[in-house]
Amino acid sequence: MKKRKVIKLGGSVWESMTPSYFEEWRGWMEEGNDLLLVHGGGPKLSAYCMSQQIEPLFLAGRRVTTDEVLIGAWRVLAGEMQTNVVSTLARYDLNAFGLSGVDGSAIFGQPLNGLGKVGEVISIRNDVFERLMDSGHVPVVTSVIAGAEGPLNCNGDDCAVALAVSLQADELELLTDVNGIRIHGEFQTTLTERDIREAIASGEIDGGMVPKVEALLAAVAGGVKSARIRDGRDATLAGTRLWEGNYEFAVTDIRETND
Repeated sequence: MKKRKVIKLGGSVWESMTPSYFEEWRGWMEEGNDLLLVHGGGPKLSAYCMSQQIEPLFLAGRRVTTDEVLIGAWRVLAGEMQTNVVSTLARYDLNAFGLSGVDGSAIFGQPLNGLGKVGEVISIRNDVFERLMDSGHVPVVTSVIAGAEGPLNCNGDDCAVALAVSLQADELELLTDVNGIRIHGEFQTTLTERDIREAIASGEIDGGMVPKVEALLAAVAGGVKSARIRDGRDATLAGTRLWEGNYEFAVTDIRETND
């Protein structure tokens, strides 16, 4: 049976990704499955802001987007970053098709209070993505989305979750620059929602990891069967690997509780 996977590709790991990830995705496609990528590019956008003397501002792990930052998102994310991802995938025989949420109003959103030109997804044109995947393409999505008064910058993790839920994906993966979620000094193999809520309340999970775990919880609540964080720098760490005498838990699966 055909499966569907949505992957959020963190900008922090793109430059250090190995060919094994692209080969893994090609194998997934060769099995007749669907694949959709949402890419980030935060470090490149921050570098652009610094070059333009725009101070990057974050609130609860999310970027505050002014008009000037939004221009940078277009130039860096929808331009340089997306072109780089699409062309790289093509070298590995992956038929990538780049688009943003603005194209055809494929992803429509509304502003989030206090974050400037930042939006949350309220509707998705599934037909746009279904047609691309049905024709064997891998949609590569920049999370700049359409809004009633112009484009909005959407958090990449949130955009990936919205797409995974709307398109009824079987799997969601967030590829980032950490091995997983660390609690009590150790990476965890499996966590429940209760575990996560308690860890956030105690400060064990904080900073930029908070919106990531909340994204995973939202995906599971929306019907995605498997939601996990993977280390985007090494595809061989897709499980539990014995390394230097210690078990390093490279994947964190988020499971629902039954109570």
